[in-house]
Amino acid sequence: MAHRSIVPHPRALLLAPLALLAAAACDKPTRVEMEPSALRFGVRGQTAKVHATPIAKNGKQAPDHVCAWSSTNEAVAKVSGPHNDGTVTATGPGNAAIRCSIGDVRGEVPVSVRVVAKVTVGPEHAALKVTDEPAPFALAVAVFDDAGAPVQGRVAMSRCADENVCRGDGRAQLWAVAAGETTAFVEVEGARSADIKVSVVDARTAAGKPQRVTGNPMEAIEREVRKREAEERKKAGK
Repeated sequence: MAHRSIVPHPRALLLAPLALLAAAACDKPTRVEMEPSALRFGVRGQTAKVHATPIAKNGKQAPDHVCAWSSTNEAVAKVSGPHNDGTVTATGPGNAAIRCSIGDVRGEVPVSVRVVAKVTVGPEHAALKVTDEPAPFALAVAVFDDAGAPVQGRVAMSRCADENVCRGDGRAQLWAVAAGETTAFVEVEGARSADIKVSVVDARTAAGKPQRVTGNPMEAIEREVRKREAEERKKAGK
């Protein structure tokens, strides 16, 4: 018995591509949802993750559509990443937008970068004392970003020009070392304050100061050793 070949109806041949196009149209993203909705950085080089979710006309996710990542201002922030996950890096102060583009549809994440630009410190003259128990001299530090807004919670490093006179630390304090004069400053994330004058006096008590060494201190020790040796020989002779 001969086999009969089935020939598709011409109308079916026409409708098949249309069905495929319709399915593709339904899957095509009509918007891109971004997470998080905004980013704020306070330090150059700081990074954060962003995720893009393409959404089709039917409201379903369309993860097969991949982002083309870009930044509106790479002097402020750059972005890179595979597929729909990006890494944003702060590069300088200002505002920008990170974009995920899929065809003519895109999602954006506003980015704000504020960096430390100014450090003020007081008093203008720090009078320190070397005391029996070392104690710090606290400096009053104010930090501002590039927009002039106060900045809190940053590490303030104090430094002395002559560390034989005083030394700084990571809390904007000065520690007296020895009598003398020098200058000091405070640095916060690359922004430096103006110099302040530092004077140090030795205010230790007599008991707190090292005893002055005179003559040969070994002579007294040697006399004591000879004395004990003589006593031991005397006892042995008995």
